[in-house]
Amino acid sequence: MSRTATIWNNENEQFLIENFAFITNRRLSEQLDISISSIKKKAHELGLNKGCVKRKIIPSLEKDVLKMSKTNSYRFVAEMLSISLSSVSNIINNAASKGYKKRSKQDTGKIMSETRKRIIKKERARAVFGLDPRTKIKVYPNKQKYHMRDRLKRCRYIVERNGIDVFIDEETRRHNTIEDDARRLGFNIQKTVIAFYPIDFVFENGSAEEQIAEELLHNKYK
Repeated sequence: MSRTATIWNNENEQFLIENFAFITNRRLSEQLDISISSIKKKAHELGLNKGCVKRKIIPSLEKDVLKMSKTNSYRFVAEMLSISLSSVSNIINNAASKGYKKRSKQDTGKIMSETRKRIIKKERARAVFGLDPRTKIKVYPNKQKYHMRDRLKRCRYIVERNGIDVFIDEETRRHNTIEDDARRLGFNIQKTVIAFYPIDFVFENGSAEEQIAEELLHNKYK
């Protein structure tokens, strides 16, 4: 059986037929775990189109788009409201032609910066779980060092954040091979220390790692 036939079983095909007109291709890709290009190709074979999406652009939706676009990227707004990126752009441009004031370049720059930080955190979280990146952003220039940091942490070594010093305490499960490999990569294995973390201590990638873990568990048991 071909891979295409395996991907497009009766259940997935029926879901596409029922939802293609109302849901963005990106959201369909996430829900079906199928590439966007494959979704477009299958939709063309079935004669599906996005004609019904236009009927969803109602005044209340336009209001939500304009409000959310003040503090979020257009792509994020599109994903949250389940409409296309072009629809978001068209709504804002039409409103601007009627006197609506778009956000400033400074505000856009801040939003882009925050969006990039959020994407980097999620990409780092995916790397922690050994998943392939979804973007071309290089979050870890030195993959060997990153994977070594992860190995050390899993064995309860205390690794300096954004540094090369590695500390040992009473909970560390020491491994000569790992320590030798770490030294070759430039890490410094230090003597025993006692570290105290605040109660509200959070990991480097925050909720991004928790989200990736939940997605993996969901995919495993669905």
